[in-house]
Amino acid sequence: MHHTSFGRWPLSVKSVLLALAALLGFPALVLAQDVKIQKTDLQIDALDPGIKLFLREKMPEGAPAATDQNVILFLHGATSPASCDFDLSYKDYSWADWLVRRGYIVYMGDYRNYGGSTREPAMDQPASQNKPVSRSYLALRDIEAMVNAIKARRGVSKVTLIGWSWGAMMAGYYASLHSENVGKLVLYAPLYSYPEHTNLGAGSGLQNKRSPSDFNFALGAYRIASEAANTARWNGEIPVDNKDEYRDPALPAAFWNECLATDPTSNQRNPPSLRAPNGVLEDSFYQATGRPLWNAANIYAPTLVIAAAYDTWSFPQDRAGLMRDLVHAQSKRSVLIPDGTHFVLFEKQRFAFFEEILKFLKE
Repeated sequence: MHHTSFGRWPLSVKSVLLALAALLGFPALVLAQDVKIQKTDLQIDALDPGIKLFLREKMPEGAPAATDQNVILFLHGATSPASCDFDLSYKDYSWADWLVRRGYIVYMGDYRNYGGSTREPAMDQPASQNKPVSRSYLALRDIEAMVNAIKARRGVSKVTLIGWSWGAMMAGYYASLHSENVGKLVLYAPLYSYPEHTNLGAGSGLQNKRSPSDFNFALGAYRIASEAANTARWNGEIPVDNKDEYRDPALPAAFWNECLATDPTSNQRNPPSLRAPNGVLEDSFYQATGRPLWNAANIYAPTLVIAAAYDTWSFPQDRAGLMRDLVHAQSKRSVLIPDGTHFVLFEKQRFAFFEEILKFLKE
């Protein structure tokens, strides 16, 4: 049977096929092929004057009824913005589309100074002239604006948050202050409470070597990130020589090209590169050296903590600390995906990863 012709079949035949597929355990597969996806890119007002935030909406055509269970907001990490992270147009790598085909209304937004959102003047000046921009308390305000806009647009009282990397830290931070707005919480690769982080803490480039407890402010307002640097970091986490065992060989360049397209200055540098705010690095340094920004004990929403085995942003100790502190969450679970890295959403294990999260969302 060709799924492409399925939409033209009579309803009686379609319902029989759906019932049969459900009995055989394939309901999502048949339904997923039949969904047309509607995309809307929005510019919403931030809580702070003069700042606009990019928010993308994806949903099944014909706008299904929104509920407190089926509206999701993705929160991006430290370097790349939301559209290339969660809605990559390469092959079938859009996680957003995968969820829309399973009945969800999906949003993704960029914090200020990222992607399609307003860039402050410091982002256009030499990095060394300013302190790190997009500190967590400001990104938190941007998440608040996004959640408020989604609630108003869809008429719901709660939104599910899925945060990746620094976005997981921000999702947890937001939920610890606004649990009344959070239906469910997915923390993918969260940094939380491990004081010996090799990439982010003492001994890393984020530390001021003359004053070891301080952040290295010489890094300036922002950094520039190239495809070569991003792929090298990714390669460093894959524990086999042939990196193609873990991912499609064309994926790293396809991903980075989409990220570069969100920064209008990317082609002014050689090689082309993406500007990424350093406020995230300053706050991650504090989080990774025993100075937490938030406490998971203040989260009341059901929470899934998930990461892949070879992640070096989120350590097992971070996730154990979260599970210890999530004392008020209605439910909590920690899942480890084998044979994956920080970028598991773009690897061969991605469907195992997606299915674990879908199982949690459907509970």
